[in-house]
Amino acid sequence: MKQASVAGPRAFELKDVDVPQPEPGQALVRVRSVGVCGSDLHFYRGEFPVPPGFVLGHECAGEVEALGEGVTGFAKGDRVALELFDVCLTCVQCRSGNYHLCPGRKANGLNIPGGLREYMAVPSYALYKLPPEVDCELGALCEPLAVAVHGLRLVDLRFGDRVAVLGAGTIGLMAIAAAKAMGATYIAATARHPHQKAMAETLGADAVFGDDAAGVGQISAATGGADVVVETVGGHANTLADAFTVVGLGGRISVLGAFTQPVQIHPIMFFLKEPKVVGSNCYGRPGRRSDYEIAIEIMRRNAESLRRCI
Repeated sequence: MKQASVAGPRAFELKDVDVPQPEPGQALVRVRSVGVCGSDLHFYRGEFPVPPGFVLGHECAGEVEALGEGVTGFAKGDRVALELFDVCLTCVQCRSGNYHLCPGRKANGLNIPGGLREYMAVPSYALYKLPPEVDCELGALCEPLAVAVHGLRLVDLRFGDRVAVLGAGTIGLMAIAAAKAMGATYIAATARHPHQKAMAETLGADAVFGDDAAGVGQISAATGGADVVVETVGGHANTLADAFTVVGLGGRISVLGAFTQPVQIHPIMFFLKEPKVVGSNCYGRPGRRSDYEIAIEIMRRNAESLRRCI
């Protein structure tokens, strides 16, 4: 099979390698679609270390090709989206539904080979069947959408909340779609580019402002102090400090962006606004339904508009 491996900063190498064989409890998946995450760009540019020969790609969807011993509930040809985790299933985090925090977790495309190859052997518990409305291209978007769902669940998004989303890249756009589906009645966002602004409005943003200081002031005024702020930019941006400006008294901040360097926040903001600030790492199963299951349902209901993100 073909495999795209990292050869160094800003370089890939296309290789012919053996097709993996599914072990007991695994399924062999023929990869049909892989999204490019912002974290992949950090790896690609050499900002995050990755060894030569590593395979990126954790936003994956495809078709079941074969089943390892003991796997039930799937059949060859099933279209599936893939969670990125390989976990122990026995530690306190796994047993509580927080398998994304498993101390022994491995993650496709982050510390074990990912989806930029034709086939993957993955644990069957990481597979989710896709409904008829969601093809494999949309299926690859389920992963970033699940990230947004998880971040909003952590800050207890409630019906009627006013939400501010900082950034309109893929995660920001998914946060807008998720917030709309989960009950927010007013959503404002910041965006850098006109096509991001247009997409944010398509997915449910009521107002979109620039990502500069003026835009931060405008989004703060528009929400009247947001009940929930979702930071999605990371990198070396000032958006975490911006989140404290935008959040209302007693509001909640969900941090989804992957920062590449330290940022400054004035501690007085904790005192003045008493916000709840939560870091969010991927997704899990905090209740009866996993974040991924909720994301797939949102995708099914909004397939037409979400397809425009691709």
